[in-house]
Amino acid sequence: MGFFSDLFGRGRDKDKDKGTGAPEAKAESPPEPPKAQRKQEPRRQRHEEDEDMEGVQRLMSRKVERVLEQLGALAARARTGEELPTITVTLHLVHGHSMTGEVVDYVPRESVLLALGGLLRSESVAYVDLSTVVAVTVGNAEKLLEIAQLVRPTPTRQDLVTLVERLPHALTEQFWPGEAALGGRPLRFEVDWVGLDDEPGRRALEAAMNVAGHALRALVQEQGREVLRRIATVRFVKGKDTRATLEGETGTVTVAPGAGEPTVSAFRKAFAAGLR
Repeated sequence: MGFFSDLFGRGRDKDKDKGTGAPEAKAESPPEPPKAQRKQEPRRQRHEEDEDMEGVQRLMSRKVERVLEQLGALAARARTGEELPTITVTLHLVHGHSMTGEVVDYVPRESVLLALGGLLRSESVAYVDLSTVVAVTVGNAEKLLEIAQLVRPTPTRQDLVTLVERLPHALTEQFWPGEAALGGRPLRFEVDWVGLDDEPGRRALEAAMNVAGHALRALVQEQGREVLRRIATVRFVKGKDTRATLEGETGTVTVAPGAGEPTVSAFRKAFAAGLR
């Protein structure tokens, strides 16, 4: 009977005693580790990258032979002991092969000598027939800014004065031929030179004027030539950022040297918003 008592009675009593006892403290779950916050890119680093991009945009397109010729001239200067940047290139050949290294020598219309892997660590060189090179990739392209023949010259103030007259005249003549000769009111560009008459300012101003011209042309093609009757003047002034606005008959483009290239789309939308 003791066995059945334990089985049917005492066992339940023991379970009841356990149930009426003090509740066991629940183990607290460990605190969740703080979420890793995304590290923000330092403003200085972003500014430096913007400057690098702006520099690359100053490069001009050149034939492959011309680029290799300039790199060969750079190598010749380096042999005299002049401290010059190290420029690594990849030559892409007609049959789909490529090779990477530094230009050691160049013979016009004949060949280029390439130190494979770079001058300091190269144990091999390649003599490449110039006629087999179809393209050149340049690593760290900002170093090409050291080669004046590959860089677009900074416009002078006189260059921009000419552009200020030429761009609006070309726009007016395209959509309203003879407007000025007939005594009408052609589109005008004006520049406030304060803060823009230095090298970065003139480069930024040149870009802003060209983009404004393309934006106005796109707007006229979209909405009709009457747009040019409603915009009399576009003024260019220095500002904290590069943007366009239109109030009444006057458009204003603020130019911010070093702030990146403006876009035709952004300027077109800004001018269009002022016409509503």
